[in-house]
Amino acid sequence: MDSFEALIGKNIDEVTLNESETFFIAPLQYSTKLCGRRYPSDKFKIADLDYFDLISFSELFKRQSLLIVWHDEDGLITDLEIYHLINDFDILFDDYNTIKKAIDDGEAHRLREGDTRYLGASRLDEKVPQPKSSKLANKREFVLKRKYLQKIINEMGI
Repeated sequence: MDSFEALIGKNIDEVTLNESETFFIAPLQYSTKLCGRRYPSDKFKIADLDYFDLISFSELFKRQSLLIVWHDEDGLITDLEIYHLINDFDILFDDYNTIKKAIDDGEAHRLREGDTRYLGASRLDEKVPQPKSSKLANKREFVLKRKYLQKIINEMGI
């Protein structure tokens, strides 16, 4: 990966961001409101969700921090921030358990991102079987929700 300082001012498409064992590398686009306040343009995928082999919470969050590479709508990298997810593990753990319970109860087809606060089970178009139910459920992925990313922006004051 390029040195951190060298990333500022480059286009996100021009840099190579390699995975790290220590933190998630999150290239996140933001938009700016007329008042100058930033907001995230999308959620951040952290893992695929497999109904029949659900990743454990500790494995899902073995990387306890995010290196956020903020870029604007034109792809220009403007900020780099490190955010420690461990500060929010209680809420993330509750969200994980909500998702896990729905899967364990054969209700994965009823999951909504609104069921959780920070960690979402984002729906994909493809339908797949689920445990303990004859109903097909949308394939999903674990994501950090936009609401959570907005909280991070607000806390960092950027």
